[in-house]
This record gives sequence, structure tokens and C-alpha cells, in this order.
Amino acid sequence: MTEASAGTGSPSRTALPSGPVWRAGLLAALAGTVANVVVWVLLQPVLDAGLQVPVQPGSTELNELPLGAVVGVTAVSSLVGAVVLWLLTRRGPSGVRLWVILAVAFGVLSALPAFGLDVSTGRQLGLVLFHLVATVTVIAVVRQQLARFATADPHQ
Repeated sequence: MTEASAGTGSPSRTALPSGPVWRAGLLAALAGTVANVVVWVLLQPVLDAGLQVPVQPGSTELNELPLGAVVGVTAVSSLVGAVVLWLLTRRGPSGVRLWVILAVAFGVLSALPAFGLDVSTGRQLGLVLFHLVATVTVIAVVRQQLARFATADPHQ
């Protein structure tokens, strides 16, 4: 069952059902977090990349990037993304397209501060990798899950 949003009631203005949207958003948040854990494990212990981040915002003192920070930041930002996805899909299927645009913009913009750190370019790129992997993973999972829903229920 769908909820119609305010407007003409045409299919393009019909809100997507909340259940599949929430499932897609939450699964995407989990997948993005797991993907970044895998990246951290490969870059830190296995490849000994020595990724460093400021001890606190604005600080020039650097500390090793802890796994907990990777998990926390990825999970929280991905969960916020799931809420934004739900809000935008209240407008209908066009909300997914707008969400993808916002997710890409957020992923790119959130990665830019890594280039301001006083570390090697390789380490900067290593930090940027977390943002790109999470962004690509979250978008891919949301699109795949919503496509599965649309295929399973052709009336949507």
C-alpha cells in the first residue's frame, strides 16, 4: 500500500512505501560501515598505511585513525542518509534521484578535508578512500534494494 503525497496523485508524486525505503537505507548503512571496516583492515594492519587524522578538529597534532572512528562516523552519516532517503522518497520516486545526487555531493565534500592534512599524498588518498567506498556502497545498496522492491511489486 502506498501513501499519496500532497499533489496531483500521479504515480510520479506518490510516496514510496516506508518499509522498503527504511530497509534499503538501513541495509545500505550497514553495508557502507562493513565496507569501510574492510578498507581499514586492509589499509592499516595489512598494508601498514599509517593513516592519521587530527587529534581534534582544527588540530595540527595527528593520531592514528582508530577503527572505532571509522565505524562511528560511517554508521552515523549513513543512518542520517537513510533518514534523508526516507524524507525525500515521501515526494515519490524522484526523491531517490535527488538523494543519490545529495549522497554523491556529501561523499565528495566530506573527503576534501583529507587533502588539507599535513601527511603524504598516499595517506591523504587512503583517507579519501573511506569516503568514496562508503558513498559508492551506500548508493549501490539503496538502488539495488529499491529495484528489488519495484520488481517484486510492479504496481509501485
